[in-house]
Amino acid sequence: MNTKLFIPYVKTTFILVIVTLFMFSSCIDDEDDVVLTAQELLNLALDNVDELKLAEDIQVIDDSLALWGLTDLILTEPNGVRYKIEVLGTGELPTLESQVQFKYSGKLLSTGLEFDANESFESYLSNLIIGFQTTFPILPVGTVATLYIPSVYAYGSNEIFDTYGNLIVPENSNVIFEIELINAY
Repeated sequence: MNTKLFIPYVKTTFILVIVTLFMFSSCIDDEDDVVLTAQELLNLALDNVDELKLAEDIQVIDDSLALWGLTDLILTEPNGVRYKIEVLGTGELPTLESQVQFKYSGKLLSTGLEFDANESFESYLSNLIIGFQTTFPILPVGTVATLYIPSVYAYGSNEIFDTYGNLIVPENSNVIFEIELINAY
């Protein structure tokens, strides 16, 4: 191999790689990176909800509540989640940035079958389903409530499977969560 030809080739290739990396890195400007707040992300999610599906979900929930004789006991949060207060807490109100600790039981509205339960679950509120994000901030810590959540605010068109691969939440399922808000910090 002729090293006189190889060394300029290596130098040229090295310089081209460096120039390319420099050009690429100059396209990435930390000041231009947009970091959305939890509220902005929630607003974006709410803005992208299929309004026709939401109206359909709410009608199914309202019909079920009427059939069960619960309409007089039901409250509605501004985005449409229906809820019933069993015990009104006296603690602070969580924010989207709060880490919340709560007990829950999740059921399918259509069948009443429980698909999940937890005695003490913790997460940042902004990481949870939309129905929790919109409703928890109006529930003081200590509240025990039942939430009737439209599918578009729950799991939407996603199917949820258990650890054994069994389908536990079919797509577009309206859900009921019985929750107790234990803490928010």
